Order: sequence, then C-alpha cells, then structure tokens
Amino acid sequence: MKNYIIILLIALLLGACSPQKRLHRLVALHPELVQNDTIKINDTTFIPSVQIDTLVHVNTLHDTVTITKEKLRVQIHRIKDTVYIEAEQQADTVIVHKEIPVEKIVYQKPDGKTNIGLIWFLLGALVVMVVVVLVLGFGWFGGR
Repeated sequence: MKNYIIILLIALLLGACSPQKRLHRLVALHPELVQNDTIKINDTTFIPSVQIDTLVHVNTLHDTVTITKEKLRVQIHRIKDTVYIEAEQQADTVIVHKEIPVEKIVYQKPDGKTNIGLIWFLLGALVVMVVVVLVLGFGWFGGR
C-alpha cells in the first residue's frame, strides 16, 4: 500500500503544471495583462588606428604629397635619395542600435473593496449557519 501511495505522489509531482505553463494559460485567458515593450541595446565596437611606413628610393619625387580621404591620410615626401610614405587610418567607433520587441507582464493591484465585501458576506453566512445548527440541531434555545 505504501508503494502505491509513493507512486501516486511521484505521478502527481511529475504531472503538475510548470509555472511557465500556468503563466501562458493565464495570459491566454487575460490578454490585458500583457503589454508590448521594447528592449534597446547599444553595442559599441572600437576600431583601432592602423599605421604603415614604407621607404622607396626614387630620384624623381621633389615635394611632399598629402592625400586625405575620410579617415585615411597618406603622406609622401622625399628626403635626399629616400621617399617616405606614411599612411594613417584614424581610430573609429561603430555604434549599433538594436530594438527588440518583447511582451511584458503588467502587474495590477487587486481591488481591496471586492475582497472585503466577500469576506463580510462569508462571515455573515457562517454566523447564520452556526445559529441554525445550534438552534435546530441540538435543541438549545427551545428548539426540538
């Protein structure tokens, strides 16, 4: 007999609804409890600067040349018989803004007036039942 009780208790524990299933059922019955919300994620990626130096022997270059495009700067200049080429990519920061829509459970305080009225009603019904049982059931107060 003990084995049957243990097996029955284990079956009841394993067959019980999980909190997730109960919440899903509650939301399905009362969709006003769910509110759409958006999570905003700001992700920042830092791109470091890159520098390159190169030496070239050329007799034809006589002046410094600077080329700049957006965040890239290339500078070519000649000193005696050597040509210096310097390139620099400025550091950059990439910011990605993502908005993810999610459902949020709205907490609503229960109305206290309804619960107090129900408690008074049940208490009154209990008092009436006790008086009826005492008067009719045990023959007190001149009853049968």
